[in-house]
Amino acid sequence: MGLKMKLYASKNDYPLDYDEEHLDNQYFAEAFPNAKGLGDLYRQTYKYTACGPWLSAQIQYIKVFESDGYSGDMPHEQEVIEWIHSDDLYSLGSWSDMDAQGVLVTALMVGSIVEGCDLGTSKHEIEAKQLDEDPKQFAKRFSKAVKEVNAEANSIWNDTHGCETCAEHWHEEGLIGWGQGGQNGNDGMTPVWKDCPACGGTGAVI
Repeated sequence: MGLKMKLYASKNDYPLDYDEEHLDNQYFAEAFPNAKGLGDLYRQTYKYTACGPWLSAQIQYIKVFESDGYSGDMPHEQEVIEWIHSDDLYSLGSWSDMDAQGVLVTALMVGSIVEGCDLGTSKHEIEAKQLDEDPKQFAKRFSKAVKEVNAEANSIWNDTHGCETCAEHWHEEGLIGWGQGGQNGNDGMTPVWKDCPACGGTGAVI
């Protein structure tokens, strides 16, 4: 059975309830006036946030299921909800491109992976409430989530990215776990010593 996204000739040809509620992606264009689309928003969020967070978007659209000529299934349409992640967001084009294709953004999600250890931040989902919330308020909630992710990533970094000199300090302070299988620095488990003369209290890139 063939699958494809239905491309609409007219703007905002979403399912009937979307049109009745006047939902479209211009809401996000107003919320993020410096971003042409989700790809732009991801690039800006990644570039201008210290932890380099990832971005995902939940979208809804109509998918056309075409008959393969053998199973007896008739062509039909079905509403699909899915998450698109980071670099794949560029494929959705601009806010207007998504409107023209009947693709509606319903939520954003941000988080971050902390390099050098097996830890990442929690995932922060920001649901769009077009009928109840001004675009600027949505942008504020998104900005707040990004700041929380950055703070959490920074905390994880400080708990895990101490250098060898940091490890020596914690050993002298009686930190349990020094030696074989313990915190030896540059290992993704040694805390950063904020007064470390070797790494300057910023930790080591692992």
